[in-house]
Amino acid sequence: MTSDHFAASELARLCAAKGVKYAVISPGSRSAPLVIAFTQQEGIECLRVIDERSAAFFALGMAQQLHAPVALICTSGSAVLNYGPAIAEAFYQRIPLLVITADRPEEWVDQGEGQAIRQEGVLAPHVTKSLQLPRKADDELSRWHCGRLINEAIDHMLLPVPGPVHVNVPFEEPLYGQAPSLSGKADAARFIAPVMTESFILPEHARWLIGQLSACKRVMVLAGQGVWSDGLRRQLLQLAALPQVTVHTEATSNLDDPAFITCIDRVIAAVSEKNEKDLRPDLLITFGGAVVSKRIKTLLRKWKPAQHWHVDAAQRHYDTYQSLTHDIAVNPEIFFAQLTQAMQPNDSFYGEAWRMMDQSTRGRHDRIVAAAPFCDLTVFNTLNARIPGGSAVHLANSTPARYAQLFDRVRGIRWSGNRGTSGIDGCTSTAVGAAFATKQLTTLITGDTAFCYDSNAFWNEHLSPDLKVIVIDNGGGNIFRFIEGPDKDAELLKWFEAPHGRSIEKLAKSFDLPYYHAHDQASLEAGIDKLYATHTSSSRPDGNRPAVLHITTDAETSPKVLRDYFRQLREQQAKA
Repeated sequence: MTSDHFAASELARLCAAKGVKYAVISPGSRSAPLVIAFTQQEGIECLRVIDERSAAFFALGMAQQLHAPVALICTSGSAVLNYGPAIAEAFYQRIPLLVITADRPEEWVDQGEGQAIRQEGVLAPHVTKSLQLPRKADDELSRWHCGRLINEAIDHMLLPVPGPVHVNVPFEEPLYGQAPSLSGKADAARFIAPVMTESFILPEHARWLIGQLSACKRVMVLAGQGVWSDGLRRQLLQLAALPQVTVHTEATSNLDDPAFITCIDRVIAAVSEKNEKDLRPDLLITFGGAVVSKRIKTLLRKWKPAQHWHVDAAQRHYDTYQSLTHDIAVNPEIFFAQLTQAMQPNDSFYGEAWRMMDQSTRGRHDRIVAAAPFCDLTVFNTLNARIPGGSAVHLANSTPARYAQLFDRVRGIRWSGNRGTSGIDGCTSTAVGAAFATKQLTTLITGDTAFCYDSNAFWNEHLSPDLKVIVIDNGGGNIFRFIEGPDKDAELLKWFEAPHGRSIEKLAKSFDLPYYHAHDQASLEAGIDKLYATHTSSSRPDGNRPAVLHITTDAETSPKVLRDYFRQLREQQAKA
């Protein structure tokens, strides 16, 4: 059986046929036809998450890790508006979400009817496609039309590039009727199969690009957020072996290797007027999603490379560094595969100049951290060394995402973060969804403000004991004590820093989450051992719940140490 509303029943049937295996549903009345259809559809697992904002980020985390579409279903009215932050994040991360929103008949919009808002196209700026299905599909033509739209919506989540799609479905009462499934029957909507294709660089253009790369003396490759294949890593290793090339990556690039510059902020802290002419690229090649480092963005905008090639299958003309000269509309995996085999080395010293800078700042970094008091910097140093290798880490915004860039990462950890829009509003929910989807050890490193903001992430029936939450409590919004401007005005600072006044311990225990606390180096190391012992122990002392390690650091010490850290890197380079 299924819903007797054709649009609902065929949405569920075609989703299952096209490989959508999960639907995250928030309760409501107008969405009853969708609930009936999806919960009774074979091949789709339905998950109930009550808070729509959290539900959307939960689905985002699932799709992010599964690399597969996830459906989102909610009722009419303001419910869909709560999806907004997660949908924007999915749009900029190119994560496939099928947003299915129930609606009142469009005739009731702006007529004083409850939960009848202007829903059609309400998410349009941040979805790859927005469709409204017909209210009635009671004849052959309307059913053909409805089925074609459903096929188009589902396929558009992945082609030409992944992203969220919004399907708005108006339903009139009665809502709870059921009917036999149309699967295999003539009245069912036709299944339209997508055929995958891939573009490549035309030979004459490839030859020109190869010539440029072989002749240029200073080539910088900068990788943004993403999860890439071993094939791409091998191609980048071949590039990094050329004397004229340096490859720069971040934690969320998931391309760590000793041959690459993986701690961008740490290295460029030592860039000065004395050495910048040796480090400035003539050719910049970028690919992937957002780059965390504000420092590299500022530096490249100042340097303005003579050529900037951005490699992106969607051909979106990203000009982040205000120097774009070539928009290369192919998959980065294909781009590097076509070019690296034929590239030739030249007599450049460019790659070695960056490697020497990296080695020099690594030594200074180690000495500074070893001498620092207990603070956010030393906490991240310990976490980087002790989080189990081969696991997954989600970095909340904004302090965790920035500190993680300062430390060498060599243990096969997969790094993720909501860096599409870089908001704090759904970091925890995203990690909850990721841990549920992968069934693997997943650590969320978050701040106290972000933890409180998204606490509804734990109002969820699908919490995984594989999720470990590390809350670094530096007094609320401590990043604003480091940013130039708010740190200099005590009256202004309170509007940015926003201490929350909540008890992290009571909040964690209100959701029945095992709680551990650390306040110095000894208790931090003991707390980490306890946190991960709950994962390895067969008796699970934490029960079947995620666990929380709450680390308190001094609100004034941490930003002072971070300022001194960058100052010492600069000064020691000047003396070198």
